Amino acid sequence: MEKKGKQTEESSALYTYQLVTLADLEKFKEQMLSEMRRLLSGGDTQHSKQWLKSREVRKLLDVSPGKLHAMRASRQLSFMRIGGVIYYDRADIEKMFAKFKTPAVK
Repeated sequence: MEKKGKQTEESSALYTYQLVTLADLEKFKEQMLSEMRRLLSGGDTQHSKQWLKSREVRKLLDVSPGKLHAMRASRQLSFMRIGGVIYYDRADIEKMFAKFKTPAVK
């Protein structure tokens, strides 16, 4: 059993006497391009940051530091303070948007 594990380990390692073929480079290129396309297309939105700092929230909402403080004080926007840093949950910001959304008239 140990012999198989050692063989697999050896086969995955690249040694100085091994050659990298054009097919290997093409495969690597395709993997890199597909990963870059996925990242650039925004296909990774599930992994966007859940917790935002004040600066990020101010930029997202386009408000001043004073307005953001007033929103915290009036409990319009929930937050969490760890040390001296204030964090906001992205889901809470989205809920706030939904709460204050004015319905369209048909």
